[in-house]
Amino acid sequence: MTDIKLAIKVNEKNFLRYPIKTHLITKDDNLSDIIKKYIQPILQPGDMVVMSERMVAITQGRLIHESEIKVSWLAKFLIKFVKKWPNDSGFRNAKKMQVAINMIGYPRILLAAFVSALTKPFGIRGLFYRICGHEVAEIDGFAPGTIQPYDHYAVLGPENPNLVCNNLTKEFNNAFAIVDANNIDVAVLGTSDNLPITKSNLRLAFIDNPIGQGLEQTPICIVRSER
Repeated sequence: MTDIKLAIKVNEKNFLRYPIKTHLITKDDNLSDIIKKYIQPILQPGDMVVMSERMVAITQGRLIHESEIKVSWLAKFLIKFVKKWPNDSGFRNAKKMQVAINMIGYPRILLAAFVSALTKPFGIRGLFYRICGHEVAEIDGFAPGTIQPYDHYAVLGPENPNLVCNNLTKEFNNAFAIVDANNIDVAVLGTSDNLPITKSNLRLAFIDNPIGQGLEQTPICIVRSER
């Protein structure tokens, strides 16, 4: 276990987060084997195991290399209007935008862009992603500081995240969750049925992104209620 011990209070309850360092996860890795190697030896009853959506998606082979992405005029046009965030290019990257276009099609992406442009002057944000759908919001990749070789890949969101978590719970008994955390926000993509806290509280417990998203190589975190 890493010697990092991060505490956080969520709604008057204290939690300890233990980010776990792993080897470089690839599509040839098995998620269950990763848990057995790094997590099971130190897991305690009542612990929650929180996994990054990128790690889960990579083990599912949900990767698109940049060489497979042909950037269109529309992608180059749309990125001009995407909000810039510190240390995160987001959908200002034309390749990432093109993956979104390929996923949901031109009509829907144009509708999302049109509605977003109309409502932005009124301070209404986030409609682009709501219209595009969670599949687009979960696209990862091409972010500065991403560990190699994944700086050259788009990573799609994990398939069947709730099922993944429940299958791991059947094998290891503890609660599992998958989160998409970055320096902008946190989304809980899937959980096992035995999660001992609400999804909203789990999101708050990861609001500072303790597992990182770059060179930390800590894609799993044990979350333990402070006793």
